Amino acid sequence: MGQGLEGLNVLELGGNVAAPLAAKLMADLGATVVKVEPPGGDPARRRGPFRDGRPDPEASGLFLALNANKRSVVLDLEGDAGQAELERLVARTDLLVHNLPLERMRAQRIDYARFAALNPRLVMLTLTPFGLTGPYADYAATDLTVMCAGGWSYICPGPGTPPERPPIKPFGQHAWVQAAVHGAMAAMGAVFGARANGVGDHVEVSAQEVEVSHLGRTLVNYTYAERVETRTGPRLLGPMGFFRCRDGEVMMIVIEEDQWTRLVELMGNPAWADDPRFADRLVRGQHNDLLEEHINAWMADKGAEELFALLQERKLCCAPILTYDQVVRQPQLLARDFIQSQVHPVAGELVMPGAPYKLQRPWWALRTPAPRLGEANGERDGLFAASNGGQPAGASSDPARPLAGVRVVDFSWVWAGPYCAMQLAHLGAEVIKVESARRPEYARRLDIYPPGMEKGLNRSGYYNDLNQGKQSLTLNLGSPEGLALAKRLVASSDVVLSNFATGVMERLGLGADELHKLNPDLVIGAISGFGQTGPVKHYTAYGPALVPLSGITASVGYGDGKAQEVGIAYGDPNAGAHMAFILLASLVARQRHGGGQFIDLSLWEATATTGFEGWLNHALGGKPYPPDGNHDPVHAPYNLYRCAGEDRWVSICAETEAQWRALCAAMGQPALADDPRFADAAARKAHEAELDALIAAWVLPQERWELTRALQAAGVPAFPSLDARDLAEDANLNARDYFTRLEHGEVGVRTHQGPPWRFTRRPNGACGPSPLLGAHTDRVLTGLLGVSAAEVERLRAAGILE
Repeated sequence: MGQGLEGLNVLELGGNVAAPLAAKLMADLGATVVKVEPPGGDPARRRGPFRDGRPDPEASGLFLALNANKRSVVLDLEGDAGQAELERLVARTDLLVHNLPLERMRAQRIDYARFAALNPRLVMLTLTPFGLTGPYADYAATDLTVMCAGGWSYICPGPGTPPERPPIKPFGQHAWVQAAVHGAMAAMGAVFGARANGVGDHVEVSAQEVEVSHLGRTLVNYTYAERVETRTGPRLLGPMGFFRCRDGEVMMIVIEEDQWTRLVELMGNPAWADDPRFADRLVRGQHNDLLEEHINAWMADKGAEELFALLQERKLCCAPILTYDQVVRQPQLLARDFIQSQVHPVAGELVMPGAPYKLQRPWWALRTPAPRLGEANGERDGLFAASNGGQPAGASSDPARPLAGVRVVDFSWVWAGPYCAMQLAHLGAEVIKVESARRPEYARRLDIYPPGMEKGLNRSGYYNDLNQGKQSLTLNLGSPEGLALAKRLVASSDVVLSNFATGVMERLGLGADELHKLNPDLVIGAISGFGQTGPVKHYTAYGPALVPLSGITASVGYGDGKAQEVGIAYGDPNAGAHMAFILLASLVARQRHGGGQFIDLSLWEATATTGFEGWLNHALGGKPYPPDGNHDPVHAPYNLYRCAGEDRWVSICAETEAQWRALCAAMGQPALADDPRFADAAARKAHEAELDALIAAWVLPQERWELTRALQAAGVPAFPSLDARDLAEDANLNARDYFTRLEHGEVGVRTHQGPPWRFTRRPNGACGPSPLLGAHTDRVLTGLLGVSAAEVERLRAAGILE
């Protein structure tokens, strides 16, 4: 019997981060991935980091991290011979993945219609900064550009930032990482659909739209409550943030009132805790600075690791800020075999991050190290075996969404799980969300309501943003009859998803072993903070706290040595997207080979896999990257600069000599390009402070959009740092119909996030608004489970349907 994605042929074009990572997610599960490189190789081969700082295109950390388990062939796609060879490969390809910009797509004839004529079942995934349509389609972009365009940078590092300090980005390549994960997810859905109905498709992913999808409450805080979140404002809840201790800092997050009570008891019930300014979580958020003083005093004689255990044993979310040398020694990660090693023929032995999930059927593996340039050139005829996907159903002239006919039972709540399930709903799955009015989903209670509207469980923008396209079934799972109904539903479904604390599903009688007895082919996904196994599996986790634990936070900040937050609960949407991908990959594997799967996804591990650049820098013996604002380890200029208006900033980057010279010309100083201080990339990096000062003075009086358009016309990556109001009004997002604006039963038409991808042949957009609590209970029970109307009424009267 085949395993995982074995037999799936994936062709990769492009380079750097987005396409290589998307393809690697599949390669790690057994897909055959052929990486087509230009004669000079993937640009990631030249970026580093390098051992001892010695450049070697066969030993660049970025390349090594993103290209294990692949084969490399070199093709010159500017010539006829290269194009002919490309067509031969495409004819045997199931999925083509690329991140070529629009200009290079045109030059290299990367066109879905052309390829589909050769291979009608082909799926092509296109990853671009702004999409292939819309006013920004031709804009040049870096990771920082996309962070600004998608709204993440504006709220980073987080509440309480002094207003004179600019927005910053998390260290690393996170805009491209998330474009890759979301692209891989949507592509897996399209691959599933292509097998089901014989129709391939072109999946087009906009990195800007992916970033907007990660903002959580930030977008709807504006589109519902007319509040614009900033990094300079107060916190929504408290206590939350970084707190000083004897040997550094820890992040602590206290959301629920019972957690606050436990914290106060742990601190010895101090008199200051009775201050009216700390009366509830919302008031505490407004006075978080004062809370910090008191809590810092209590933590002053305690170490970070001590606090981690002390608070977590009381179910209080706490996390130390770890560096990579500490991450690789964590007992939990070691116990779960997350810390992997691989020997590369040039770079030597490397400590690598493992899988973002543990699989009952262990498909994931680091099988082969990253390939040498063109090492498979002599094997082109045998690189792709004939696809073993089987004969597809007859091609449809009007194909449905790719997951049509797939049923998902969603037991999850808050963010990570609901975000995952919503992506499956966007792809056409029937998603039935199991809820309870006895303990309403936290997202239904978050205080984001339209002005003047009475609060209600169906009215929170947070819930309505994360649960589009689903059905709501209310069940009392604590009752035998409610549990029996849930099991009947599971028995006729394809996927079960949860994100409770470890052990909760088992205590409910819905553990993986029990569910697989009901349905051996079920694909089960369990999201938790630390995983279902290991010494700290019972610890409490919220999305923001997983970033410090993963090594990322230690390199985020303003250059003053102090680590900063990343502005969003990054662990949650990242985990949700990774889970959606592996659920879909498991459905594809079941479709091709048969069998179910149990997926144990840890927020900690999924977050840690996104920090590969810092991780490989450590593995190659480099000094840790210090917090350095928006600066890039290699390129300069690479920063945000203040411009005309209140808290208005524009990102400007130059990653090539052509971009640098174009910037100098746009500044009216073409001679600056030949100034010895800035004559090449190394010199610009060495004189970065002087360069920043020159650009800052030039930018300061200018209007942000006029400057952006002028620089983009010259080919220079530039973009304003957008807030939530800017996003809701953004020309590109609206031209591409990114937002979902559907009629909701209680709040009317509001603006929500939409799917960050477009299909060419299949329907797009959200399938429907978020559900009213319990709105589909009768339909599910009578229509799917065959329960009579009279029995439904009896169950309701008995409190089973609450």
